[in-house]
Amino acid sequence: MKIHMKTISLFIAVAIFLSTLSSCKKAGTELAELMIIQGIGIDASDNGYKVTVEILNNEQSGTPGGEGTGENKTKIYSAEGETVAQALRTLITKSGNEPLFAHNRVIVIGDGAANRRLSDIIDFFIRDYDSRASQLLCVAKNIDAEKVIRAKLLDDTVKSEILENMLEESYSQSLAPRVRIVDAVNIMKSETAVLCIPAVSVTENGENEDYKLNGCALYGRDETLSSYISEGDAEGMAFLTDNIKEGYFSAELMNGQRASFVINKGKTKFDISQSDGVLKYHINIHISCDMEEVYGAEYFSTDDDFFQKIEESIEKAIIKRCENTITVLKGEHGGDAVRYGDRLRLYDYDEYKSLRDTWQEQFKEIETIISVDVTIRRIGEETFHSQKQ
Repeated sequence: MKIHMKTISLFIAVAIFLSTLSSCKKAGTELAELMIIQGIGIDASDNGYKVTVEILNNEQSGTPGGEGTGENKTKIYSAEGETVAQALRTLITKSGNEPLFAHNRVIVIGDGAANRRLSDIIDFFIRDYDSRASQLLCVAKNIDAEKVIRAKLLDDTVKSEILENMLEESYSQSLAPRVRIVDAVNIMKSETAVLCIPAVSVTENGENEDYKLNGCALYGRDETLSSYISEGDAEGMAFLTDNIKEGYFSAELMNGQRASFVINKGKTKFDISQSDGVLKYHINIHISCDMEEVYGAEYFSTDDDFFQKIEESIEKAIIKRCENTITVLKGEHGGDAVRYGDRLRLYDYDEYKSLRDTWQEQFKEIETIISVDVTIRRIGEETFHSQKQ
């Protein structure tokens, strides 16, 4: 009985101790007294950095200094500092409330700030106990991040939520990579890989504006912006990095015909070999898709050869797209965004050690052999094979 009482007493003491440790200032702070941040834009300034944040309008009413009205769901503030952390902490002088970063959805890096070391920009978000490693990263292409955060969207919504949804959906549709803070840190720790971050822009929509995915920002080994790649080349990244989710794909067929397909699953496999001192990466891509539409004289054809030709056309189109992406990455402002070096490290560590110091040059000499296997699962309401029965 004494042993049980001691155990219970110890448990109570530990619980009290832990509750004391967890009783931080924010835990006892009313929500109305916090800046619940939804999105953060980071731009370069003459004295350091300028941050622009979108915060929830807790009381659904504007306050002096904010950009909102009584009906707006969010308010927007900007502040500057010598560092990102200082700029963010300076926000309290604008709103009178303490920033809460736990609910932040996305960090937008302005075009100017992208020319500064990414590790310096996101270091605060890695270390701050209130921050999350799952925050999404994107780059504002050729514009300031403030322009993205302050975009005049059609509806009164949480803008950062729309931007977050666009980035997540682009990833699920195999249009662009998804880069969270944790992903960026892991890639920056690599001795050979470079970052490829989704790029966004703001387009006009009458009197309002919309967000638009605009390819990707390619970073160099120095962690600064190297170049932008197109939307088509960004799509090739999904195939080359085994990140094929779902999505749409179109291909030009024989005799000028064209067909569209819905990808329902995909898998990329890699094999590495070496011949005459040249590294060879054999990439085999398996795609299963459904036919969505087809234009041409053989619209109602169920001939086996016809569908085999369609599959071959898709295979050629995917190979071409992947080869174009590799060509861009091997260009003057490119880099190993497909992480060939990391795959070599797992495959042959000794060979990797001998090449890692000159990997930027070695990467350009790699020979990539791409093969694609496409299966058309359905041509409409029925499966391909059921049409013949």
